[in-house]
Amino acid sequence: MIKILIVDDEEEVRELLEIFLRSYSDAQVIGSASNVDEALKISAKLSPDLVLLDISMPGRDGFGYISEIQEKKLYPGIIFITAFENYAIKAIRSAAFDYLLKPVDKMELFNAIDRFRTFKESDKETEYSKIIEILTKSKHGRIRLNTRTGYFFVDPDDIVYCEADGNYSHITLAQGKNEISTVNLGNLEKILEQHRFFRISRSFIINLKYLARVDRRQNLCEMEYNGLSQQLKVPAQKIKLLEGYF
Repeated sequence: MIKILIVDDEEEVRELLEIFLRSYSDAQVIGSASNVDEALKISAKLSPDLVLLDISMPGRDGFGYISEIQEKKLYPGIIFITAFENYAIKAIRSAAFDYLLKPVDKMELFNAIDRFRTFKESDKETEYSKIIEILTKSKHGRIRLNTRTGYFFVDPDDIVYCEADGNYSHITLAQGKNEISTVNLGNLEKILEQHRFFRISRSFIINLKYLARVDRRQNLCEMEYNGLSQQLKVPAQKIKLLEGYF
């Protein structure tokens, strides 16, 4: 019997996963947590074999759970639950971990658990070291963007949104500054794909960290940063796609 812990800040996601797992033989849900602190307490007490772990949560995220659980010398299997498929997420499987994209499909969940059985006997300490390295690279570090006269460095977390201007991109930063890069929006989208960005139209890429509200009636999204706010137009079909990320 595989002991499973579910960790996700969305109650409806936790409930759906529990419902799915009731029909999976040899699986027992031993706990459900809405944040990392709860997850760590349950893990220390009940030692789950497998954790279904949301990557993006308020406060400490899935990265925080991974780091601390390794320090406690506990090495459950991990299946990451995420709305974002990027190079870091795809690299997870190279470290004997797995991931599922939201909204979670029942059969994909079952297939991931089946794959977990294959990796169950691997060197967990080594695999945890690999996953921490992957997540650290995806979470930290500045990127270099070319300009007409040279280049500048920026932490992707400080980018609020990017606007296309022909072969250039106007980049609005959280501190209220603006930069112009010679990287066009299409290439900028590829550079930022490992972070929490979403292309809302042909003209704009936004950092979901600064998205405050969405107006379906007027097809607008509002970005808030450093005491400022900016409304951006979003095509109706993109609003529907955007909702799937939360």
